[in-house]
Amino acid sequence: MFQQQLVNHLPYLMALDKSKDLESIGYYLSEHLKVAGGYWTINAIACLNKLDEISQEKKQQLSKWLKECQNQDGGFGGNTNHDSHITNTHYAILLSFLLNCELDYEAAAKYVAARQRKDGSFEGDQWGEVDARFSYCGLSSLTLLNKRDLIDVKKAANYIKKCRNFDGSFGGIPDAESHGAYVFCCVGTLYLCEDLSFNIDELSMWIHERQTSKGGLNGRPEKLADVCYSWWMYSALCLLKREQWINQQALENYILECQDSDGGIADRPNNQADVFHTFFGLAALSLLNGDKYQLNPIDPAFALPKSILKNIPGASRFIQP
Repeated sequence: MFQQQLVNHLPYLMALDKSKDLESIGYYLSEHLKVAGGYWTINAIACLNKLDEISQEKKQQLSKWLKECQNQDGGFGGNTNHDSHITNTHYAILLSFLLNCELDYEAAAKYVAARQRKDGSFEGDQWGEVDARFSYCGLSSLTLLNKRDLIDVKKAANYIKKCRNFDGSFGGIPDAESHGAYVFCCVGTLYLCEDLSFNIDELSMWIHERQTSKGGLNGRPEKLADVCYSWWMYSALCLLKREQWINQQALENYILECQDSDGGIADRPNNQADVFHTFFGLAALSLLNGDKYQLNPIDPAFALPKSILKNIPGASRFIQP
């Protein structure tokens, strides 16, 4: 049933911490996503302006657990006793600012910087997979930590430009298929590199063509709309100052339609809600019409509340008005 208003998502989000069924296979299948899940959950609560609903005791417990996820190489795993990866290190840094807890940022910065390769790209871990997502994680992490001097920013930007395709959009590596999620990663990286010297209108048209008749955005041609692309691509339009290139009201309505009446947001109407789509749906709404829903503005480059970013020296100059 179409929801005209924003559902109260706080009870759904607060209850996620209580769903630890150790007898469930689902618990173990998602074990490696605990740091990411913590970021999505806490950031969604922050977007709702309800961080104060989390007790100080719970924040201390989360902070202690997060510190235990840092490995000897300085990076973070997706949970305790998991190998380090640049994406989990990025999530851990973001989560630490949400929880206002101190990590060993010096070691984390060195781990992230060590992931940059000679061609400017970033690898995810010691095994060497390269992906544009990792470039974004690297630039975002080191900007937040005010450690950009540890990498070659120009080379990072030049590599991302090689991921741009003939259709104007971006893939995960050079010559890979264009994809909506990589639009955010690549535009976000170039924005943080302070180098948007590509055909912005061509990319904006590609994004415009991703809006379906239902109002939502799809990640590739001929695919179904998905709430997460509301963030991945609309945030990019915000960074490029091309927000008007899609039907904003239709996108807003689509996100509202994907809400569960009991809380949570799904990828599509009438599907099962999950924390991933709940956060990115709320974050997109904060960009589209945050004042209407009394949402804490989420920054389109860092995916953190602007109220937190303004107190982070390395990031504050990148915050959009």
